[in-house]
Amino acid sequence: MKIVIDQDGCIECGLCQQSCAEVFLVNNGEKAQITSKYQTNSPSAGTIPDDLGGCAEDAATSCPVQVISIV
Repeated sequence: MKIVIDQDGCIECGLCQQSCAEVFLVNNGEKAQITSKYQTNSPSAGTIPDDLGGCAEDAATSCPVQVISIV
């Protein structure tokens, strides 16, 4: 599964990390990013194994500004 975060729209609330810390990271004062283990080409894009799809979907739906896309 591929994940992309629109960092321009991210409000740094941290709900994605709370929902799926294996995939998402939000440091204080920074936009959400994909954890380094799953990053591809940039901190805002990554590929995760299918077994993490459920928690990634939970994170995407919990995002109040809907900036997480999963393909």
